[in-house]
Amino acid sequence: MKKRLREWKQILGSAFPSASNPYWRALPLRRMTRLLAGGFFISAIIGFAGDLLQLNVQRLGRGFFWPVLTGLVFVSTLLANIKRRTVLAIPMVIVAMYVASALVGMGWRGTGWLTYVYSLLSAPWPVTNVLRNRILFDAVGIYLCGVLGFRLLLSFVTREGLDNVRMQTELSLAHDIQATLVPDLSFQTPRFEVYGKSVPSTEMGGDLIDLIQGDDGSLLAYIADISGHGLAAGQLMGMLKAALRVSLQSHQQPVALLESADRVLPAVKTADMYATLALLRFNESAQAEYSLAGHVPILHYRHQTSETAWLSMEQFPLGLIPGRDYESERVSYSPGDTFLLITDGITEVVNERDEEFGLARLERLMSGHAAQPLAQIWEAVMEEVRRYGTQQDDQSLLLVRVRQ
Repeated sequence: MKKRLREWKQILGSAFPSASNPYWRALPLRRMTRLLAGGFFISAIIGFAGDLLQLNVQRLGRGFFWPVLTGLVFVSTLLANIKRRTVLAIPMVIVAMYVASALVGMGWRGTGWLTYVYSLLSAPWPVTNVLRNRILFDAVGIYLCGVLGFRLLLSFVTREGLDNVRMQTELSLAHDIQATLVPDLSFQTPRFEVYGKSVPSTEMGGDLIDLIQGDDGSLLAYIADISGHGLAAGQLMGMLKAALRVSLQSHQQPVALLESADRVLPAVKTADMYATLALLRFNESAQAEYSLAGHVPILHYRHQTSETAWLSMEQFPLGLIPGRDYESERVSYSPGDTFLLITDGITEVVNERDEEFGLARLERLMSGHAAQPLAQIWEAVMEEVRRYGTQQDDQSLLLVRVRQ
């Protein structure tokens, strides 16, 4: 019971806006206009309740003096508390009394206040005891419920405000991290042209597209998909990117890259997380080396025959069962060929009939837009996906075209 009382005391004590609370301290006064106005009118309820307790004397300011005064006192006290000017609270209350008197047309009565207080204490009530007791009960109830309700509402707003500020800060940070780790790709050399973008389903996605040009003139393009999405997937995505780039510094081949990442990931993730990945590596030869780890097939559009091949491999995702051996294969290519790497956030989009978008539609889109610039192909594919159904997962698309 004592613990519960202490908790309630802490809640009520921390509810009132003060400079010791980080939320109120960080809130500019210009954004507190509605709070001050709302507090004024809620506090005015107490003034009306006080007016009920004064049936035995003449009303001040036609009944508006006490509501205006209590509202101004609240605003003055709140501002003094937030601005760490507690010593000014009493002078501000006196000023509030003067302003309230002026607003209701009373003027400043000076020593007339002493006469008013004497009349309040000595004048008999002009109502029966039953009605008097009822008025007293209702007025005190209005006062207590107004104060308690306002404190509880402020406590809720303060706590939720802090949580909201914290959440918005984290989301903004996650968005910045996403933009840094997975920037839009637009790259050209005399031999190749690359274009790709990732569209996360939340502020922080788990998809990764990357392009690395080696010192020997080789080109490595890959796309990865971390299970799930959000901050946890985004963190693992960043670790995977770092692991692959560090491995490339040692001039590891595609198979060694996958096996190295497969060994590293288990130590930096939870047991239920894993990564699928598809990569393409080009060198001076006329064949591209590719490897997939549990990922969606790569589409290879052949310019000479206008056909599209699906490059697929049955291999485990990275980090799912550590210690697996991986393999790669080679595919011949010609000038004008285009490779399309995607994540399942595109193929698994469903329409109103619960039918998936699938690879076959992507193949037809590739055939119909193969001659267009890569940026226009990307836009055409994503527009078709958006029309087909609602995005449920991160969506990434990476295009690599052989120029010569």
